[in-house]
Amino acid sequence: MERRGITALRWFLLPGFCGGMTTFSAVTIEVVGKDALGFGYLALTVIASIVTIAVVIPFARATIKVKQ
Repeated sequence: MERRGITALRWFLLPGFCGGMTTFSAVTIEVVGKDALGFGYLALTVIASIVTIAVVIPFARATIKVKQ
């Protein structure tokens, strides 16, 4: 955990990331049991997640300086 970035920040963000993944898994299980509207919601959630990652990663790299 100490190779790159701010260690304290990583310890703060890691549980949130893992919690988000478990929440997403629970939502996926609930949605799969629904009709076609549920699959649309699932697809929209995945697309929105990918777009969010594509926007946030470059912003984070520009904002947070990495130790060399």
